[in-house]
Formats: sequence, C-alpha cells, structure tokens
Amino acid sequence: MKLNRRQVAIGLGAALAGSTALRSALAQTGPIRIGVITQLTGFAQIYGEANKAGTEIAVQRINGAGGVNGRNIELVFRDDKGSPEGTIAAYRELAGSGVKIFIAGPISGTVVALGPLFKGTDHILIAAGPNNLAITHELYNDNVFRLQLTSVPVFVGLGVVVAEKVPEARNWLAISSDQQANIDLSNIFLKSLKKAHGAKGVDVTIQNSVLTKAGAGDFRSQISQIANSGATGILNSLVGSDSLTFYKQAKAFGLDQKVLTFADVSADLRSMISIASSTPKSVWTPNYWYAQGDNNPVSQEVYKIAVERTGTPYPFGFIAFAHDAVVAIAQAARTAPSLETKAMIAALESGSPAGAAGPIVFRKADHTYTGQMTFIKFGADPSAKEGIKVSDVVRMPSSEHMEPATPGQKYSIA
Repeated sequence: MKLNRRQVAIGLGAALAGSTALRSALAQTGPIRIGVITQLTGFAQIYGEANKAGTEIAVQRINGAGGVNGRNIELVFRDDKGSPEGTIAAYRELAGSGVKIFIAGPISGTVVALGPLFKGTDHILIAAGPNNLAITHELYNDNVFRLQLTSVPVFVGLGVVVAEKVPEARNWLAISSDQQANIDLSNIFLKSLKKAHGAKGVDVTIQNSVLTKAGAGDFRSQISQIANSGATGILNSLVGSDSLTFYKQAKAFGLDQKVLTFADVSADLRSMISIASSTPKSVWTPNYWYAQGDNNPVSQEVYKIAVERTGTPYPFGFIAFAHDAVVAIAQAARTAPSLETKAMIAALESGSPAGAAGPIVFRKADHTYTGQMTFIKFGADPSAKEGIKVSDVVRMPSSEHMEPATPGQKYSIA
C-alpha cells in the first residue's frame, strides 16, 4: 500500500510520541542513576577508592531493602584522576548521557572547579568529602550541597576539647607547612584553645608557629627548636607523609617525653599504624567517622561492611561521607513529589535521614553540612594489636561552632 505524505507524517508523529512516552515511563520506573566522579587512579586514589566503597555500600543497603519507592539506585563511576580537567570532562560526558544527580570528591580542588558548572542547570551535586570554604561561600549555588564539615567548626571544636581534656597544657605552639591553608587551621585551633581556657580564667601562652616547607622531609632543626621552647602542647599541622616523618624524627629527639599532649589536624589511624612505635602517647585529633562505641545502628552496619571490604579496623571517614551522600539523595527521592531539580533541592534542604556519620542535615542558607563532630585521643600501646590504642572519644554537634553562612561571598578566617 502506498502512503501519502499526510499518512507518513501522522505515523511518524505517533511513533515519536510513543518513543517519548516510553522514555518517560522508563524514567519513572527504571533505576535512579547517580554519577560518581572521583579519584580512581592518580595521587588521590586511596581517597577516591574510599568514596567509591562508600557509595557502593549505600547502594547495597538501599537496593537490598527494596530501593527507593520500588526503584533501584544505579551508580555510574568516572575517574577524574584528581584533576579539575578530568572532573569537568567526566561531568560533561555523564550529563550528556542523561545523568542529572552527581556525587563528587573527596578532594577539594576538583569540586571547586566542578561546582560552578551546576549553576542554573537541572543537575544536582553533592560534594562528599571536601572541606574547602569556598564551595558553600563565594562559590555557592542552589544546585550544590557539601557533605563535609568545614575547617572552622572542626578546629574550633578541637581547641575546646583539648582545653577541657588537657587543662594542664598551657604553653602551646604549632608546627605547620608554610601553606596558608595549614597556617589558618593552626590559628583557628590556637585561638579556640586560648578562648576556652580564658573562659575559665586561665591564661595560656601561644608561641609563634614553627614553619617549614611542604614536602621538606627533614624536620630535625624545627624539632630541636620545639624541644627547647618550653612548650607543653604541640599542634602538628603537617599532613600526609610529612606528618609521619615528623613523628618519627620527634621520637628520636624524645619530644614526646617533653610535652604533655599533641593535637593533630588530620591524623589518620590507618597511617599511624605504620609508625606505631613512634606515635606519642597522647594525640588528640578530629576523626570524621569513628564507629567504635557509637550507638548509631547505621554507623555500626556500615562499619561492619567497610571492615570486611578494607581489612582494617580504621576505614577512612570518606567512606561514611560518600555513603551518606547516597542516603541523602535516596531520602530526597522518596519524599519529593518528583525527581525534578527544584523538588529534590527542597527535599534535601528539609531532610535529616540517618547516616553513618550521624543525621544528615544541610544548612538551608548555604547547603553546608551541619553534622556531628568526633574527636579521639590515641597513642602508642605495644599491647594493642595494631600498636596504637584509642583511649577517649568526644562527640559533639557542629552547629554551635559553625561559621556564619555567607552564600555568594567569601568567608575570611580572622
């Protein structure tokens, strides 16, 4: 049978309408796709693998319990190799394939580059792990949420805890790299410590910080200076391998015998095990996820799975943050009237689902995370299996120590 143009047009229109209807139906009944952009190779691979594990654990738990309103969650991973260019390329590829919900991180540099691309789009990003202030201050936009505490409440809180737990340490100095971010962290802690003591009428001496180059690898001259300073409390604001080298060299100088306690901006228990015999007996540090002793059932369940996957009793806190990013998205999808961007943003702003790191709450004014803070005291213990032992844990809400919201404006650390 020969068809005329009108019949062809009608048939084509019906076919297109049917195709559109099919895609719409699949979008409402198929899996909820989440693009996960993280560091699966390169210098930050160990952190990216933690984010990958966290998202996978969340999907295992959520889909195993029936999914989200009967729909499973599907993760689509892309490796950004830790570079801003790689992150942007991965985002554009996934967005081009129809993905609208994203998780990125945990390092800050990639998210700082990625976040502005979401402004004015129908896409949503949860940055799981980065603490860079700019993300929810001068770079704020409605489509981006940050699931990590900034440095302000963490190091204000650390100062409060150390002042309370080691009140006899009243002469402090910090060793820090000469990078401004590390200097800022040191200043936040030391000012908080002095203020906490001052509230009890106690005067504290804060000496000038001892600075070094990042990656210097030899801190013996700085350690000698510290050993002769009379300080009874030391803040270690070095990070990564620099921090481990500092502790090993400080042990050789007997520095741990000359001070009452150390505070540390980022001591990771997994790493500290590798230098257990050089670890001081008293170190206080923030720990973004410490499940032991936590009565949160979600934390316990995720911790059990994470230990099985990683083989360590001290899995990275980034696992919890990535897990909780998926939980936040799933809860928003359950409660929002649709998966449209505005509806999902409103649901994320108002939700408070239970996560591994505690209740998942975003401050509506700037979409920053206002979760629980955890601080631990650990030290060398030859009788412990790993050579170190956690002897005290303090948990507190971050809200009372948060910096004010300044969406669209830079927040300066005074």
